[in-house]
Amino acid sequence: MEELELVCQEAARNLVQRAELPLPTSVVLPLPDRTRVTSLEQWPAGDDDREALLDRFVHDVVRPANAPCYGLVAEAVAADEQDQPVDVVVVVFGARRNHPRITAAPLQQGQVGEFIPSEPLEPAAMPFVRVLQHAVDEATPPDAFSG
Repeated sequence: MEELELVCQEAARNLVQRAELPLPTSVVLPLPDRTRVTSLEQWPAGDDDREALLDRFVHDVVRPANAPCYGLVAEAVAADEQDQPVDVVVVVFGARRNHPRITAAPLQQGQVGEFIPSEPLEPAAMPFVRVLQHAVDEATPPDAFSG
């Protein structure tokens, strides 16, 4: 999970460098041949609509790729130590048979600051993520004897 976290954090940094703010919500799929990053330009406001969008993405992309892990990158507003609003980039990541984790870093002058240590994602915090987690939990393990 540590390597997945680093891959997703690097994808977040690359997205911030390349995209205009607000940052489009994006799905990171580290696959055997390459890491695929897909921006979801039309990110809905409601959790049910987000879940429906991710369900379509899972059907069209995640399951056909047999992806064993994922990352979700999004921009949000959080409170700093003085309870002041600050723009952050949030990274949620999960893998087959591993509970999803979440981390965040401040956005400062178009750059990503230092990520806080990741922690387990509370299911109620982002219920739409379960669609991605369920898909990677169903991914077929690679055949150790092929190729």
